Amino acid sequence: MAVPRSNINKIKIQNFKFFQQPLEFDFDNGKHLLLYGENGSGKSSLYWALYTILECANKEDDNEIKKYFDFTNDEKLTNLFLNPANADWVDSEILLELQDGSQIKVSLADTALNADNDAQSANYASEFLNYKMIFQLHNFSHSDDVDIFNYFQGEVLPYVKFAPVKYWTKNADGTPNAEKETENAKQIWDFVKLGPPKTGKTKTSQIDRYPLRREPAFGEYTNVINGFKAEFEQLLTFINTEGNPILAAFGYDFTFKLTLEEYQSLKLTELQFEHPRFAVKLEIPNFYSQPGILKPHTFLNEARLSALGLAIRFAILKKRLQDAKLKLAILDDFMISLDMKNRDVALDYILDNIAPNYQLLILTHDFYLYELAKDKINRKAQTNWVHYQMFEDANAANTNLHPIVIKDAGKVNKARALYKQKDFSSSANTLRQGVEKFCKAYLTKQEQLGGDFTPMKLDGLITKVITLGTANGLPAALLQDLKDYKDRILNPSSHYDIETPLFSNELKKAIDTLEQIATLTGKNI
Repeated sequence: MAVPRSNINKIKIQNFKFFQQPLEFDFDNGKHLLLYGENGSGKSSLYWALYTILECANKEDDNEIKKYFDFTNDEKLTNLFLNPANADWVDSEILLELQDGSQIKVSLADTALNADNDAQSANYASEFLNYKMIFQLHNFSHSDDVDIFNYFQGEVLPYVKFAPVKYWTKNADGTPNAEKETENAKQIWDFVKLGPPKTGKTKTSQIDRYPLRREPAFGEYTNVINGFKAEFEQLLTFINTEGNPILAAFGYDFTFKLTLEEYQSLKLTELQFEHPRFAVKLEIPNFYSQPGILKPHTFLNEARLSALGLAIRFAILKKRLQDAKLKLAILDDFMISLDMKNRDVALDYILDNIAPNYQLLILTHDFYLYELAKDKINRKAQTNWVHYQMFEDANAANTNLHPIVIKDAGKVNKARALYKQKDFSSSANTLRQGVEKFCKAYLTKQEQLGGDFTPMKLDGLITKVITLGTANGLPAALLQDLKDYKDRILNPSSHYDIETPLFSNELKKAIDTLEQIATLTGKNI
């Protein structure tokens, strides 16, 4: 029976990385999230908060969880500006509130999520993708063969399941401790590296030794190795099969092939052990009908390598756990190195193929990409999205950086939110953008052109809106007010002092005016 889905309804974070006092992201009952965050605003702290809480779900040792939330630990992820000795201290905590009312949370005092099946399943089912993962296909010198086994070891194996195996944990001296069973591919690989326990004594010196070939423990260990190899090869075959159509959907006429190679065999004697070593080789068998490429990184440009990386990653996503209560796909600036064509295609693939099966969180510091995604979401009539924008703020002495988070419900709402925070300059700039966006939404492409058939500037656009809007029954006085406010306070060369009451009063009236016009025309700005 399938597990009922339940998306995140709210995320609450406090005293974690860039976040200080309790901060909440509301997902409007489980919608997808599109977030723009300028550099240094805390965007990536949201990514790492989600990554950390799900990773903690699969840590057996509570101390491996607590270290992230312990102010005294060298591996802490608590906020830099908070100290337990100060009055503004709050305990470090991450909390996910799901649609069904259940919670997944973690803090120094609460590590129970590592016994929560839903949290553990969410870690297996969810995807975390950022530009660093894509760039791993770029980090090879010309003389290197492309071996991405380390990429799989760190970014893939911990989140896929192989046929379950039983294995022995070992004491420091190599003797057996306790038997366990796992289907986690990374844990199986760790056991392969660890080797079999020392279960006997040498005949002459009576020291602990590894199992002999005739002993069951030897066969059990080699069976684990063979099983690991077989499962890994099946995984790579799956990626080749599923990933190449994705690459073709990006518009590229070349194919890739991943193969597993064992370049060092097992060495196991009574007193010597070296685990087998593997490589995952990447080749391009066909490039626009030309012979294959053995060193893709020396021939493919950055855009093609990035598209290849995305195709591999999206194929892997199909292999991860599909039946889980919470399934997230968190994509953080994963399209930095893609050209516009690839960005457009990648967004289409994500919105059409991933959004129906996962709760999507798209994070970016690229405002153009943010607007591109918003436009594409609107054109696809996907209404189940919320939009946020994040900015860096500081106290007067610039000694306490913290984020400003604005729920982006359009330019008018953003301008009003900035106005309430007394950031009048940013509010006026945002409102000017809103006026221009309204004009372009109201006028046809042809109507936006001047007499010389070049795009009109904002003055011309507003004048044209006044003419056509009045003819269409819009209040002429309201439209003229908009132009007057634009001239007086929304003009970049305005000499008004933004700190004066006059400026702030006029700015508030301008916000109200644009809101009225947007309501009358039904334009979403």
